[in-house]
Amino acid sequence: MPTDKNDIVQRTTSVEKELFELIAESDEAAFEKIFHTYNAKLLPFVTSITKNREAAEEIMQEVFLKLWLHRTSLTEIENPTAWLIRVSSNLALSYLQRLAIHTKVVKRISGQTSQTDTLVESEMDVKKIKEHVAVAVSQLPKNRRQIYNLSREDGLNRRQIAERMGIAESTVKNQLTAALKFIQEYIEKNYNIYLPLFLLLILKK
Repeated sequence: MPTDKNDIVQRTTSVEKELFELIAESDEAAFEKIFHTYNAKLLPFVTSITKNREAAEEIMQEVFLKLWLHRTSLTEIENPTAWLIRVSSNLALSYLQRLAIHTKVVKRISGQTSQTDTLVESEMDVKKIKEHVAVAVSQLPKNRRQIYNLSREDGLNRRQIAERMGIAESTVKNQLTAALKFIQEYIEKNYNIYLPLFLLLILKK
C-alpha cells in the first residue's frame, strides 16, 4: 500500500526546531541527524509517488542538498517535518512532470505544493553542485580519482577497491579521505560554497 504523507506527519518537537536552528548555523552533526531521521521516513513516501526507487533516491539527495544550501533560512521554518514533506513532494512532482505523467496524477500531487516555498523552487542548485564536484574530481591525481570513482560511482567498498587495484585497504581509506577533503576545499575555494564531508558522501552523480 502506498505510503501516505499523513503517515509521516507528526507534531513538530522542540528538538526538531532546534536541529534546524543548529543547521542554520552550519552544524554538520545536526544536519547528519536530520538526514538519517528523515531520509528513512521520506524515501518510501517519495518512492510511492514516483514508482521508481532510483529516482526517489536522487530526489532525496536534492532535498538534503537544498536543505544545506539554504540553511540560513531554516530558522523561519515552524514545522520541519511538514516543510521536508512539502519539499520532497515538490521535487517528486517535477519528476512526474518531466516524465509527462497523466494530468490527474500531477494535479493530485500538486495540491501539496506551496507558493511560499520559494527557496526550493530552483532546480539549478543541485545540478551546479554536481558539476562543481565533477570539476574537482577531474583535478584529482589519476590513482586517487580512480579510487574515488570506484567508490562513489561504482559503489565498491574499500576491500573490493583494494582487491581490484592490488593495494592495501588502508591505502584506499586514506586516498578516499584525501579525495573528499580536496573536493570540499576545491569547491569552497573556487565557488565559495562550503559542503560538509557527509553531504559529499551521500551526493551521487
